[in-house]
Amino acid sequence: MAKLAIDGGPPVCGGKTWPRYLLGTAEREAAMAVIDRNITQGRAFDRYGGEEVDAYEREFAAFGRRKHATAVSSGTAAIHSILGALHLEPGSEVICSPITDPGAVMPVVFQLCIPVFADTAPDSFNSCAAGVARVLSPRTGAILLGHIAGEPLDIEPVAALARTHNIPLIEDCAQAHGAEYRDCMVGTFGTAAAFSTMSGKHHTSGGQGGMILTDDEALCLEAKRFADRGKPFGSNSPTNLFLGLNYRMTELQAAIGRVQLRKLPAIVQRRRDLAERLRAHLRDAGVAALRLPEPVPGAKPAWWFLRVAVDENRLKVPKAQLAAALRAEGVPAAATYTTLIYEQRWFRERATFGTSGIPWTLPRRGRRRKYVYEHCCPNAERALATHILVGFHESMPEEAMDLFAEAMLKVEKAYLR
Repeated sequence: MAKLAIDGGPPVCGGKTWPRYLLGTAEREAAMAVIDRNITQGRAFDRYGGEEVDAYEREFAAFGRRKHATAVSSGTAAIHSILGALHLEPGSEVICSPITDPGAVMPVVFQLCIPVFADTAPDSFNSCAAGVARVLSPRTGAILLGHIAGEPLDIEPVAALARTHNIPLIEDCAQAHGAEYRDCMVGTFGTAAAFSTMSGKHHTSGGQGGMILTDDEALCLEAKRFADRGKPFGSNSPTNLFLGLNYRMTELQAAIGRVQLRKLPAIVQRRRDLAERLRAHLRDAGVAALRLPEPVPGAKPAWWFLRVAVDENRLKVPKAQLAAALRAEGVPAAATYTTLIYEQRWFRERATFGTSGIPWTLPRRGRRRKYVYEHCCPNAERALATHILVGFHESMPEEAMDLFAEAMLKVEKAYLR
């Protein structure tokens, strides 16, 4: 462990690390039961004819408080399948979050639709209704927004806008399993919700996976069709119905996911407790230049990571140096979360379908719109510029939060103006 350059002493966390123990014996037993059953039955984990994926869908829908669910191979596949089920016309605009994983936006481009970005609320990583309203247009085909870091965005005003304009609203809940807003689960405000169950999220279905939740039975069926090459489920057609991809989940993944789902409420609550412990420490210690921002009113985050607001005006060093000092003290701190989607190389260079520039170059009726993305989301740019990230998880002891707070106080004192 590196020593902190400002005093040369031992790190506050003393070289301690805290592994995340997401899986246990229950997951092993569930997986082995599926393996044994498939050996006996002469099958190989495919969902058709099995029972685990169907059960996982029912249980996830109940957990998420929605009527229908269909399982897929990843969170990106979940978003893509919802978009595919909507059958948007090429060249349609989809309003997206500027701060998110590329996998939340790439499906939009694959469907030959054009991403436009809704700015975040001030001091937030989450898009807001004002940001959505600014980019709404007659070309808007859908709104696709994420609850970033497990913090619910202020979703009801966005949902009201979507209803007013009769535009489908897709909630990206990949980072927000079990988060709540005004006593409702996130994922219940839009037309449909997408979840990721890869190993880094709150719960996993064997390393990768995803789930689609909706109250719209027809949309759920259409998404299931898209996720299996347009298969004619629920129809009399002898052939596939439309263009789709193979995004099926396996029985083995679902068996693990079902066990994990039962653990999810305790995981979410533990993360909330740890986050609040750190918040209380920082408040009681009078830390001046670092703070954990408050969630929007009525929100109960599920905290995927902790964003920490940094007031550089009160510090002698930039936040990148501050983050490096925290890492030297043993705090898993990052100087930033991600690059804004519209600043990423693949997006700036239109590295999509060869050198065609599609979907931006698709022919359209009427005057072609020129899309200018540079500095289109000033609040989002400022949010990334004024926050660092602290990684944590439910397997950490309370002592870890105590040490994190001590390290943050130590570093702030060293660098405070």
